Amino acid sequence: MLQISKALSASKLQDYHKREFTSPDQNYWSQREQVQGQWQGQLAEKFGLSGAVGAEEFQRLSEGQHPYTAEQLVMHRQSFEYANADGKTVNSVQHRAGWDATFSPPKSVSLTALVGGDERIRTAHSEAVTIALTELERYTQARLGGNHPAETTGQFVVAKFEHDTARPVDGYAAPQLHTHAVIFNVTQRENGQTRALQEHGYFDSQQFATAVYQSELTYRLRNLGYEIEAGRSGAPEIKGYTLEYLDASSARRDQIRERMEKHGLHGYEAADIAAHASRSEKLMQTPAEVLAAHRHLAAEYGNQPDHVVAEAQERARIHTAERTHETVQKVAREAVTFARERSFEREAVTDERDLFRDALRRGMSEVTYTEVRANFETRIASGEFQLVPGEKHETGRQFTTAETIRTEKEILRQMQQGHGRAEQIMSIQAAVAHTEKQQHLNAGQRAAAEEILTSRDVVQGLEGRAGVGKTTLLKSVREAAETRGYVVEGFAPTSRAANQLREAGISADTLQGFLVRARQATADRHLYMVDESSLASTKQVRDFLTKLESGDRVLLIGDTRQHQGVEAGKPFEQLVKAGMKTAQLDQIVRQREAPELLRAVEHLSRGEIAEGVALLEQQGRVTEIADPQQRIAAIARSYAASPENTIVVSPDNASRRQINQAVRSELQALGAVASEGYAMRVLAPRSDMTGADRTWAARYAVDDVLYYPRGSQDIGIGRQSYTKVIATQSKNNLLTVLKEDGATVTYNPARLYGVNVYRELEREFAVGDRLGFTAPSKELGVANRDLGTVQHIDKGNQLSVKMDNGKSISFDANQMRHIDHGYAVTSHSSQGLTADRVLVNIDTRSHPELINTRFAYVSVSRAAQDAQIFTNDASKLATNLTNAVSKTSAIEVGTGFGI
Repeated sequence: MLQISKALSASKLQDYHKREFTSPDQNYWSQREQVQGQWQGQLAEKFGLSGAVGAEEFQRLSEGQHPYTAEQLVMHRQSFEYANADGKTVNSVQHRAGWDATFSPPKSVSLTALVGGDERIRTAHSEAVTIALTELERYTQARLGGNHPAETTGQFVVAKFEHDTARPVDGYAAPQLHTHAVIFNVTQRENGQTRALQEHGYFDSQQFATAVYQSELTYRLRNLGYEIEAGRSGAPEIKGYTLEYLDASSARRDQIRERMEKHGLHGYEAADIAAHASRSEKLMQTPAEVLAAHRHLAAEYGNQPDHVVAEAQERARIHTAERTHETVQKVAREAVTFARERSFEREAVTDERDLFRDALRRGMSEVTYTEVRANFETRIASGEFQLVPGEKHETGRQFTTAETIRTEKEILRQMQQGHGRAEQIMSIQAAVAHTEKQQHLNAGQRAAAEEILTSRDVVQGLEGRAGVGKTTLLKSVREAAETRGYVVEGFAPTSRAANQLREAGISADTLQGFLVRARQATADRHLYMVDESSLASTKQVRDFLTKLESGDRVLLIGDTRQHQGVEAGKPFEQLVKAGMKTAQLDQIVRQREAPELLRAVEHLSRGEIAEGVALLEQQGRVTEIADPQQRIAAIARSYAASPENTIVVSPDNASRRQINQAVRSELQALGAVASEGYAMRVLAPRSDMTGADRTWAARYAVDDVLYYPRGSQDIGIGRQSYTKVIATQSKNNLLTVLKEDGATVTYNPARLYGVNVYRELEREFAVGDRLGFTAPSKELGVANRDLGTVQHIDKGNQLSVKMDNGKSISFDANQMRHIDHGYAVTSHSSQGLTADRVLVNIDTRSHPELINTRFAYVSVSRAAQDAQIFTNDASKLATNLTNAVSKTSAIEVGTGFGI
């Protein structure tokens, strides 16, 4: 894989060059010779750099100078001391000399090359690194300063140093083949002007460059006779090694992971920090001593490297079949098609690097990057993929598909063709008379109801901010429409939203349920209300509008500032921008008894994040606790002090689980939750699996639990049944699963659609626990994300739960396994919830893509009485929450492709 460090200063880079990059202690398998290093890059060629890396040239480049003339190419900022606002003496930032991009193969590759003694693998690794760097160079950009977008130059200077050992852990330096590629902070514009780099393009390209490297490496390994399989983390491993031996040879990786977990760190930059913080000095041992240590460890596990190398040599001798042009074309085509299906299921516009990444992973070891790129370019020429104008600061080309454009155009066309073509549900006089009788409606609700009832459009919208009393309004509209002979039905993308429609007396189902069932011809006129339309995908809305009949009316209800759906598109927002007449409901009533909180929520609902956060801070609703464990403990104590009608909102599932456990422990200590718990095996959805992933056996893991809503008689899997994955065969794309009756079935997953994939986890529940459902159940009458409190548990795991809506239910947790603790929820899951008190966990260092304007608005607006934010850094809170994240669309209304 590729990991890129944070920017390194000139002094740090020069120190690394002397002590690390060129040191003989880094290459035990090369008889401790000094590491020479190699130059690479188009700018390196322009500078006349080739062959071995010289110390003087390296030093000059690290200072931003020409490697031979010492001419200053980029501005060199000198470090100096100064007093900050608190009076402390600090050092200014030094010149950003460059970045260390480190390419590392999976552990099995290092073991095979270094312990198994196959030197050809070092050559394969070196060639793969060179190709990956060549592709990474495409995304080199010059920093122009100010608010000017970076300019793509496609030229850099890199110094490569190959090493073969990891840092020692407890005296053991594991074999680890890797290459440090130092990218110097200089590039050249087309006009010959030299500039400092804008590094965003490199970080945006990490996964892409990793896929190129791994694809090129495994393709070469396969040609050498090695078999490739997906490892535990999904990375390609050489087949033939046990997990126990791989773990024993990976002590350094485990050391870094443990440090990250201890300090609550996440991501590549955090891994880099943890790696340097936990590093030990290299041991001064002879090559013979190092090799003896590795041979001794290998012997403990049956000398696996020797067997793997011998089998590969025999396999290469026997199997010498040539790859035909037709075979290459077929594999490349299938790989790009997989990437297309995977990417455009969730986004309407995708970066080319994401497409290449997925295609290379799908064709791993069977196809090269050049072959995949050629297939992609051919399909661009055919019109299948279409280039989309990029945003100002995009670092790579953006694409959509012709099919996506057609789908979006069809939705907009259907809406526009319905303008003024429907009868009013009521005249304005009748609508006003109706709303005047509804004394409980406020002015905003009354105006919105009248606008909906008097509209002459087939498709119309209602945009309602969080907590505006939408259910009350919809009940009034339903009553009026029914008096005029309309059959009112409701739909929503989530089962919880469908339940909320039922609270307004509206017969409701999920949108998915409506789309899969055949519609019977009827003379009835329908008013369809689609709630939470902002969560619906483009494809769902297109298919829904296609099923309308003459006389039908549609009310799409959404909020463009709340969370959007998982699947591709933002149809509600597109329709509003394209002229769908939309009633506005913006008078918030949820916080009417908490006027100070209401002021903050109003700002957040308008996207005025800085103003909203400033009010929350002034009101004493923001607490800063830097240490993640201490912060979670404080949240747990706050929850336990007043648990009634309180929820915790956290951005990701990992922190949600930690908070759930901390709150449970606190409540058990206080006696609010019984000390005696019952262990249960629950099912957690694998949200990383797209529909395309479910067709590919390699994306499944042993022990995954699968649920088949429809099943298959041909395969022998029953409807609404469960199985467990016991084996995968990537080469033939086959899954072997264990059925509930003990029988096994092997099948191609591409033959079954709609399969749900889960991981089995252990959870302990006790009387008094808050419980949340993670899937709907018609039998129990619960929706996904519904919450309740455990009233009783017996030894057979029979649970009695009182739901928050007042209903009591009982079920067997051995059968209904879609449950989890319900103290903390993610922001996305909280949408649609209301609680008196909300505690919000915001760690600005973790998952920054989840900390955004939608998170701020949705999480805080759940609270009716009080909202408290717990963060690691209050000074960065407003800036991080101002981050705008939105789904993409192929058509920007009024520009681009048009309608």
